[in-house]
Amino acid sequence: MDPRSDRPASSDPEVGTNPSPEPSAGEPPAIDVDVAAFPVPRSPVTAGPTTGVGGSRARWLIGGGIALVAVAGFILAAALVGARPLPEALKYVPADSAVVAVLHPELPGDQRQHLGNFLAHFPGFEDQSTLDEKIDEVLGRITSESSNGEIDYATRVKPLLAGPMAVAVTPAALTEMMTGSTPDGVLFVATTDGSATCDSIFGSTSPATTHRQVEIRSIARDVGCALHQRYMLVGSVASIRDGLDARLDGTGVDGSSTYKAARSKLEGDQVASIYLDMDPLSDALRSVAVPQGMDLATIPEGLWLMSGLRVTDDALIVDAYAPVDTSTLPSDAPTSAPAAESRFAAMLPADTLGYLEAHGVGASVDQVLAVMRAEPTTATALEQLEAALRMVGGTDNLTGWIEDLAVAVVPTDDAVGAAVLVRGTDAATAAARLTQIKNLLVLTATGTDITISESEHDGVTITTVDLGDVSGLLGGVVGVPQGPDMGRVEIAFAARDDLVVIAGGGGIVEGILDVDAGSSLATSDTYGRVIEIAGARNNLQYYVALDSTFALVERFLPAEQLEQWTTEFKPYLERFGGFAMTADNSSSTGHLRTVITVK
Repeated sequence: MDPRSDRPASSDPEVGTNPSPEPSAGEPPAIDVDVAAFPVPRSPVTAGPTTGVGGSRARWLIGGGIALVAVAGFILAAALVGARPLPEALKYVPADSAVVAVLHPELPGDQRQHLGNFLAHFPGFEDQSTLDEKIDEVLGRITSESSNGEIDYATRVKPLLAGPMAVAVTPAALTEMMTGSTPDGVLFVATTDGSATCDSIFGSTSPATTHRQVEIRSIARDVGCALHQRYMLVGSVASIRDGLDARLDGTGVDGSSTYKAARSKLEGDQVASIYLDMDPLSDALRSVAVPQGMDLATIPEGLWLMSGLRVTDDALIVDAYAPVDTSTLPSDAPTSAPAAESRFAAMLPADTLGYLEAHGVGASVDQVLAVMRAEPTTATALEQLEAALRMVGGTDNLTGWIEDLAVAVVPTDDAVGAAVLVRGTDAATAAARLTQIKNLLVLTATGTDITISESEHDGVTITTVDLGDVSGLLGGVVGVPQGPDMGRVEIAFAARDDLVVIAGGGGIVEGILDVDAGSSLATSDTYGRVIEIAGARNNLQYYVALDSTFALVERFLPAEQLEQWTTEFKPYLERFGGFAMTADNSSSTGHLRTVITVK
């Protein structure tokens, strides 16, 4: 007998030597084919005399069946891996929770390797073989210092880090937080290593009650602790009961279609995530004093926010997703501009310290104005503002022509300077708006000490406005330089094609006009890497050159702080590259991504 079945071994055409069975009724006769003409490799186990055409067909049928099963199994496994099943700890989180936070200390999937590669950029973490020990060392130090040495990491913290842990806040607890009351609906769930008990983690505890055959022990006042399988639940006795009910009744947030849909937006394995249900938040806000003019009834239902943290070899990435609801916009409001790549990165110098860029500014302003006109509480104030702006052409004349807008911080000889860059709809419109600004400045400067001058730079007219010494207006304000000419303020602006540049004095406008594609921010390795991860196509982006910024800070540190900076902070901070934040609201789900890179 074959030990794997109850069939005789001889019935297996691959093993036995019995002749193949005759074709059944209705089956076409076997075709006589010289099998030897088609040499097929055979394993030593199945080597033996050829059993005929029927045996060959059976062999192929069996082999094909096994192949189909293997392919099906592979597809199923791939689907299961791609689905990234939710942590078991979420089964204890009630489905109606307003806030759900999840931490993965076990570092799932590729996150352990990525975290090791990320930390290897910093001193003390180069050896990947000691990664776990290094992480324990850091966490142990944090635990000891935060508890003044009263909590031992190895015995009272590490046993809770064997798997995902979750924190849930109920809608009632959210309201209690808003009103200043002690929340009664906060639950903490940890995956233990099997050795943890309520006493070993919290010291001496006492029996409180039993719920569905699970003992709940009292830690202090109404705070309790319970163990169910490998999971430790900590919170109020009521919240622990709710958590056990969710697990035993199958009503956890892991079964919530809204939560699962929100969680599916996050890419790959995550180190941590947080989910916020906006409906209970709106209800909680209604229970407290709401600012005058704020109508919470206009907040759409079914909104949520999902955010997650993950690590790559050279970056920390935080993603946040939320539905984009345009149904509340008035019918006359323009549509949002599509996501686009930066049009200013090729115009700013490569050593730009940071900048903020927004696309479709004119359309965004028009959307806000349309909402304000439709809202009775703001319509009157807007009407008064628009009446005051009619002398300069109204709000559409001021902002309607703006496509993109950026504010940049660039290094100068003294320290740093700022510049505003505006992209208009076309060159003629940009020039016309600049002429209006000049005329308005000339009118304003009449009878004052303000002087206006013009100069040429590579065929571009630069207008400089000297506001004079304004230190007298700001006298006594902390941080305002005092003394002769220390309070002088100059503003320069120029237009080239559809670009308008406005900046302080000191040659900042000239420097920006001199930038070419080969020496621009777009060629910076720091900017290029961080914006590649953050998403080059976006509606909004914010960038900071961390490496250059930290180097600039070092230049201005007093001598007594420089040594501490050099020995304690610089070895770590100099490994950082760039920071970027991008927003994309061009689809039905808005996406905000924050990235920090290392070198």
